[in-house]
Amino acid sequence: MKMMKPYVWLQTSDDSIQQVEQEIAMFCPLICQEIIQKGMGSSKNCAICLPQQVSPAMLSLILDYCRFHQVPGRSNKERKSYDEKFVRIDTERLCELTSAADSLQLKPLVDLTSRALARIIEGKTPEEIRDIFHLPDDLTENVEVEEEHVDDRSVDDLLSFINGNDGGKLNILTILIFVFT
Repeated sequence: MKMMKPYVWLQTSDDSIQQVEQEIAMFCPLICQEIIQKGMGSSKNCAICLPQQVSPAMLSLILDYCRFHQVPGRSNKERKSYDEKFVRIDTERLCELTSAADSLQLKPLVDLTSRALARIIEGKTPEEIRDIFHLPDDLTENVEVEEEHVDDRSVDDLLSFINGNDGGKLNILTILIFVFT
């Protein structure tokens, strides 16, 4: 007689509820905590509410990752090959996956996706990185000019100012005004 596998119920960000093999779901520390410490996930009415970052699509990817990595006896070469293919997705989905894995405290997947993101931006200029991630260039001309401003005051001038030429005590606000002007 074949034993039935235990399942847990998970609720994703769109409020849909999925039944997942407990053995697979337990790979995610956050889900494991909810099951063990709070007794959640045992039924549809007692589903584990996943963090907002976990959409059904991201949960599906995360479960695929967990299913592959939970199989004992896989070689490091097999795992590395799988991981390399797994992160070959568009940048937007890779960012979503990183965020979802982080919210579930799934460190190996966070590390994998973070390394993939690092490879994408390696050697890129700030402008290229903004293009890759569709980020606005929110620096104003004033900020850009300020970044180019070089402070030509000497260390002696700064120390003299901090020590107070008049022998009085300086407050932190005065020091900050001096340093940032």
